[in-house]
Amino acid sequence: MGVCYFCEKEARENYLGYYCETCRKIKNIGKVYGYDRIYNILNKCCIRDIQQLEKKINIHKKGIEKKEEKSDDINDYDNPDKIAEDENKEYFLRRKQPKSQYAK
Repeated sequence: MGVCYFCEKEARENYLGYYCETCRKIKNIGKVYGYDRIYNILNKCCIRDIQQLEKKINIHKKGIEKKEEKSDDINDYDNPDKIAEDENKEYFLRRKQPKSQYAK
């Protein structure tokens, strides 16, 4: 047959059609909701601008710094009781989580 005109990867649904099944569904959604609205949603959700990228990088940096503070070898050696307390807290927090009624 031929290749889809939109994704250019999948085979077309039929010989006279232009789109594969998935792209045809996307096209139909565009007809219902409007292509501008779909474009705005995709632009807002899938594409990051410079400010969003900088915020994401800062969040990751803060997370890395917290992990480095937690695993300081000198402090761990000097305060082994504190490590044991932290591990016990994590254990009990996990145990206190409500179990699902469907869990086996």
